[in-house]
Amino acid sequence: MSVEMKTSYDVVVLGLSRSDNALSSVTKAFAKELANTHRVFYIDRPYSFKDLFAVLYSASFRKKILALLFGIGSFRIQKFGDVSIVQVIPGLTLPINFLPQGKFFDFLNRYNNYIINCAILKTIKRYNVKQYVYLNSFLPVLVPSISKKFKYQPLLNIYQSFDEMSGEAYIAKHGQVAEELAICVSDIAIATSSKLCERHSVKSKRKVNLIANGVDFNLFENAKYKDLDRPIEFLEFKNPVILYTGHYSDLRLDSDLIIKICKNFKNCEIVFVGTYEALDLEKFGLNTIENLHFIGPKKMEELPAFLKYAQVGIIPNKLNELTAGIYPLKVNEYLAAGLPCVSTSFSEDMQEFAPYVYLVNTNEEFVEKIQLALREDPMQKLNERVQFASKNSWQNRIVQLESLVGDYLKDKKIK
Repeated sequence: MSVEMKTSYDVVVLGLSRSDNALSSVTKAFAKELANTHRVFYIDRPYSFKDLFAVLYSASFRKKILALLFGIGSFRIQKFGDVSIVQVIPGLTLPINFLPQGKFFDFLNRYNNYIINCAILKTIKRYNVKQYVYLNSFLPVLVPSISKKFKYQPLLNIYQSFDEMSGEAYIAKHGQVAEELAICVSDIAIATSSKLCERHSVKSKRKVNLIANGVDFNLFENAKYKDLDRPIEFLEFKNPVILYTGHYSDLRLDSDLIIKICKNFKNCEIVFVGTYEALDLEKFGLNTIENLHFIGPKKMEELPAFLKYAQVGIIPNKLNELTAGIYPLKVNEYLAAGLPCVSTSFSEDMQEFAPYVYLVNTNEEFVEKIQLALREDPMQKLNERVQFASKNSWQNRIVQLESLVGDYLKDKKIK
């Protein structure tokens, strides 16, 4: 199994998302775009011994069982259109997140870090990696940077923060402390929102660079006017569709606002495309609303069709400290597709979208702007929206990253 050598250095990525997950993620988007100019080795977030029992019957897990237990078939090529990356499946780790902070957790976590280091070492030897950049994407408890004791040193270590770590109890338990350390020890620290950059810079007393989330522009461009089949889930709909794409989380999304939208637009279908927890829906009675539909996750390649047959895209986020650090993937996807968008003004970064998105501060305003969006002629602002989204492509984000890497290597006089 080989992968083409492209530029002077390779990229080794370790991220929260696994490379073969069908859903979109910041880490995968970075890896796919980097693969245009570099060999990319994507170390999957490891499974633990606990997962042997929890997800044993998952088809994707069973396909990896030999790699997980015996290291057989650890390297696989993942193709994304014209580019490919090398998926690296590390061995099983210890399920230790339940433990409190302390020496015992740190002791056991050394083993988990050892498993990832072994996967990196195996990759370097297998593919004859000479020079590489290491990117840890929001998984700071595992190899936040390559240790100085590691035999094959990277040109530099990059740490990427793309969400408010405190927002998810599971990863926050050990992740918050680990992330502070990861930012301090990295050579380049990046974050996806202005608020995250500001917060991390203050805590670490160092510069954290803003590289915001982007959009797969070629995939979403002018989706409203492409020849795409109507999604099966939409075939029975006779009414206009108000759409949200992404994970439903009651930590981020305003359930009262969602209920208000459903009540004020009974002649519309309110559709959520993405993952959700049934208990979250039951808690607020969202599963009982007739014109509210949760249709589950879809592959990235399927999303443009949903945007094409929707009339308005929405981002009904709460206004709080958690959402203040978010730069949503979906906003540029809506705009690139030519879809009118209504959003709460939940973060500083959303202000740059003001000419192209209906931004509001109250639930009443949200309803009013949806009414305006439903009445507008999408062609009227189509070019402006699409052109603005094109500036926020993943390609342009990687240009920013390459510039940071180039400046660092130049300062260190590394060729």
